[in-house]
Formats: sequence, C-alpha cells, structure tokens
Amino acid sequence: MQKLNYTFDKRRFETFIDAVIAIILTILVLELKVPEESHGADVSTKDQVISLLPFLLSYVGSFLLIAGIWIDHHTLFLNVHSITKRYIFLNMIFILMLSLVPFTTAFAGKNHHDPFAVALLFSNYFIMNISFAALYWYGYYKNLIPKAFFTDNEKNKVYSSLGLLGLIIAIPVAYLNTYLSFILGIIIFSFHLLKKK
Repeated sequence: MQKLNYTFDKRRFETFIDAVIAIILTILVLELKVPEESHGADVSTKDQVISLLPFLLSYVGSFLLIAGIWIDHHTLFLNVHSITKRYIFLNMIFILMLSLVPFTTAFAGKNHHDPFAVALLFSNYFIMNISFAALYWYGYYKNLIPKAFFTDNEKNKVYSSLGLLGLIIAIPVAYLNTYLSFILGIIIFSFHLLKKK
C-alpha cells in the first residue's frame, strides 16, 4: 500500500509567492499611464510628465516596498525548514494585503492632494507589514524557523519596528501634507533595502 503524503512542498509554495509578487509588480507598473494629449489645450510634453510626478512618487515608494518585502520573504524561506497549512494561510493573508498595493498606489497617485487617499495607501502598507511580521512570529512560536535565525537578525527587529512606526506616522502626516507622507514612505523603504541582512 502506498504511503500517503500530506506535507507541503516549501519550494513549490515559494515559487507560487514569487510568481504572485512578479504579477503584482507588473500590475503596479501598468498603472503608470502615458498622458493623453489634451485636445484644444497647448500642454507641453514637459508639463505632461510633471503631471505624472505624483503617480511616479507613489509608484517608486510601492516598488521599493515590494522589492524589500521580496528580499525579506526570500531570506525567511531560506530558513523555514517546513511549512504547515496554517503557515500557508498566513502567507495568503500577507499576499492579499500585498495585492491591494497596486490599487492603493494608483488611487493615491491619482488623488495625491486628497489626504484620505494617501492615508489609505499607508494604511495598506502598515497592515501588509503587520501580516508579514506575523509570518516571523508564527514561524518562531511554532518552531518552523531555527531560533538562531532570530538571534542573528536581532538588529533587524529595530529596523522593522522603526519602519512600522514610520508608517503609522505617515498616515496622520498625510492630513498635514500628502507629499511629506510620500517622502517619508520612500525614506522608510530605502533604508529598509540598505540594511545588511
């Protein structure tokens, strides 16, 4: 009689996550539209590009966020020794939050003067990061990841905590100045990419 197998293939699941992230990045860039020529108005191509700056700003921030998340997810999965159905479910919640980024990015880019639209983008970033942190917490408490990994990455907890704090601050800052909120996001995500591990 053949032995039944109910284990989950970690490599296959990581390949699935990589494919989803690649699709999300593709959707994100597709939200950047070439400005249509205004009929009857004398608008230079330079002015058209300038009008795209809010879209570009929100796009760059989201791209940096997703790049950092992919690097961290890859590093995490290099150290996860096995996955469970619940761990897959937690990853799916993270992907759900990540998949909203193209929409909230385009919405904030189009409505860059609207504090609610920009606050919604940063709320999406924050909730997505919390769902990503849950992958670490669950992996730690269920012994899916070696404890040495967490010891070796002790400094990263500080970066992550400061990043989450920055995202929380960016939400009310949007009601003071939306551009300040965008710039804060880009700074947070750039520093995240520069960390050593």
